[in-house]
Amino acid sequence: MLLAADAGARGRKGHLVIDSMTEGAKVYVDGELVGKTPIEKPIPLRPGRHKLKATKAGHSTLELQFKIRARKKTEMMVELLPFSGLVKFSANIEGAEVYVDNNLIGHTPLIRDVVAGDHQVLILKEGYNDFESKINVKAGEKMFVEGRLTPFKDISPEILAMAKAQEEKQQQEEALARELAETGTVEVAPPWYADLYKKWWVWAIAGAVVVTAVTVPLAMSGGGEQGGLHRHDDSPHTIIDIRQ
Repeated sequence: MLLAADAGARGRKGHLVIDSMTEGAKVYVDGELVGKTPIEKPIPLRPGRHKLKATKAGHSTLELQFKIRARKKTEMMVELLPFSGLVKFSANIEGAEVYVDNNLIGHTPLIRDVVAGDHQVLILKEGYNDFESKINVKAGEKMFVEGRLTPFKDISPEILAMAKAQEEKQQQEEALARELAETGTVEVAPPWYADLYKKWWVWAIAGAVVVTAVTVPLAMSGGGEQGGLHRHDDSPHTIIDIRQ
């Protein structure tokens, strides 16, 4: 009996036939996605009222109700009117801010729906000259905006050198952090004086210092003895002549 009832229910179903000139529109029936246009096969549905919704980026949304009759085909035309175009924003510098009509919409690279019409585009990045352009977006069409950002020319070489040094330092710190995370140890460079004992000129200098240290005391000691031998007594004295 149940099998017969199921067969009877299937036999009473009707079919929805969708015709559309809008390509790639998503079609929902009673909240469930049934496909994207063009949908060639008829959609089987139980008799009664149903809800249809069709959407596509940059196009108006279509919502309506329809009725399915048993063993009948119901044809519906699904047409969505475009109201915006798809615009891809890019720049030679990643992460640049993108403004459309003074409203921040994201960072490069970026793909966004933009309402049809004329718009002012601004792409900027700190340390670079701004890129400005006027665009005319056509409904339902795609367009590309590529900004070319150039560095400030009024930055002195000293500042550029400092920025480069800071960048290299940051890269080294990040490399050490990655090495520490991977191995748990970081190789530390030896101090500058670690291998001095291997250099011949170090021992030559050290020898010269030792010889100088020995020679100076000897010279001072010799000078003292010589002064004692030639010291004259300035006190009164008598000379006796014994040649007689």
